Amino acid sequence: MRITYRMMTSRYSNNLNSLSSDLDKLNTQVATGRKYARTSEDVSSAVRGYQIRRNLSKVEGYQDNIRHAEDFLTNSESTLSQIESSLSEATTKIQQGMNGSQSEGDRKIIASELRTIQKQMLQTMNTEASDMFLFGGTNDQKPFTVETTAGGIEQLKYNGKILDDLSDATVDEKKIVDALKSDALYVDIGLGVTFDETTGDIARNSVFNYSVPGLNFMGYGKNTTAIPGEEVSNNLYDLLGRIATEFEKEGSAYSFEKVDKLYGLFKDNSLKAYQMTTEIGAKSQYLEFMTNRYETQNFNLQERQTQVEGVDAAYTYIAFQSQKVAYSAALQMGQSVVQQSVFDYMS
Repeated sequence: MRITYRMMTSRYSNNLNSLSSDLDKLNTQVATGRKYARTSEDVSSAVRGYQIRRNLSKVEGYQDNIRHAEDFLTNSESTLSQIESSLSEATTKIQQGMNGSQSEGDRKIIASELRTIQKQMLQTMNTEASDMFLFGGTNDQKPFTVETTAGGIEQLKYNGKILDDLSDATVDEKKIVDALKSDALYVDIGLGVTFDETTGDIARNSVFNYSVPGLNFMGYGKNTTAIPGEEVSNNLYDLLGRIATEFEKEGSAYSFEKVDKLYGLFKDNSLKAYQMTTEIGAKSQYLEFMTNRYETQNFNLQERQTQVEGVDAAYTYIAFQSQKVAYSAALQMGQSVVQQSVFDYMS
């Protein structure tokens, strides 16, 4: 069979296009580090790669949630530390006021200092970070406010509820308290979110609670045993004000015994703030554990992704350079295969 000039140039053109296509594919692999650019090139690897990328995306989402929760807990711990400092300062002032050598004027000065600490505590308890109140649960308004009664007595409120009115005495009252305590901020960190079959709500043990409802450490209700025949506020804010009121009394109206009992109640209730700091520390440690776990998981997934989708960088680069040489040689060969004619010079 006679090989015509047209057959030869056509065959050369097809081979050159094939070399060019292979060169472009290798160039893409070198640039991207991936075995394929389209799913159709390797369907099996593409499916496995998609599953790995989906898992990587989940892990990254959990890591973002953990970082958010860690920041919130760090702010909460720092703010709670300020409250503890105020409580410690108040304790020192109360002890000074109880000293028998203090005059009425001295006690009134100490009472004024206690009320200043009260105001500082109120501001600190309403600390806001990232448009959320640290100790208010899901409430987007100041969680702690003060209401003055008709008799001029200040009462602390938490998320709209007067703390003195809260109680665990009955089932209905306890439900209100439990609702306030459980009104917290939750985040998904990969514990396996489930739903309560009865209510349809997210099961609280399947998500991470990273907030600290202020009710848990401020105290609530009234104490009827500290001072016989008298109901005393059980929350730290009102209790501090009650002690200041005793220090302001003159002459025989001042009772050291009352102050001593109120001080004992104040010290006992102050322990809740220190206990809450310990709980925050435990939560932070758990998040650190989860962070290390996801860092390991993320590394393993990336290794697996490289095995499924990635190319051998050294081998691919050598193949790319070899293909470049072959393509250049083919172009040079074309000068011999595709002969010039007089028609090439005609316009």
